Amino acid sequence: MKGLNGLELAELRHRLFGNFQLLQALIAIRLRGVKDPESRRHLNWLTDVVAALALINRRLAAGDSSDFSAYLIETISFWRRVCAGREIGFVFEASPVILPDRFASSLALIAHELIANSVEHAFPDARPGRISVTLAEHYGVLELIVADNGAGRSLDTREDSEGLGLVQGLTEHLGGTFEAAVSNGVSITVRVPLGGSRLKAKPRAH
Repeated sequence: MKGLNGLELAELRHRLFGNFQLLQALIAIRLRGVKDPESRRHLNWLTDVVAALALINRRLAAGDSSDFSAYLIETISFWRRVCAGREIGFVFEASPVILPDRFASSLALIAHELIANSVEHAFPDARPGRISVTLAEHYGVLELIVADNGAGRSLDTREDSEGLGLVQGLTEHLGGTFEAAVSNGVSITVRVPLGGSRLKAKPRAH
């Protein structure tokens, strides 16, 4: 956003965050009148996506978004609340990774979709399980791994394909690679070159 000073940029980001909140409200209103299950599924997905974008943009507006691991801590807290009452545990290990702003929204959506995919499809019939999220940077390449110990499902079902297709498309858009493995659950690895971002501080677990 060339030409904007710090205060103008912060104001623009605050306005953008407000627009995301408005979008969430509009979708919620629309959901009240929708009965078709498939339409409701798509609208609920859109609600979650807007929430993920709102969270990363709130951090942008506050000026504390450069460490992507801090965003993931909030994201996992969100999913723990969503999964309250289910026996799904979350494990998070990360090194603080400094992101250029242009990567933040796409990577936020990637992380959201991968966690959502495990929550929704890995543990049928309310079976217990675990989802692990690992974030690291190796020589300027961000590596995000989301793995579950769930049903070891095929990844070509309709619902799985939709979410993972979006992840793969966003990853390719960022010049990265996408790798899926099915064995005692599902593990998805996304690697994205960050073009000079640096690893800072020591690894931490949450």
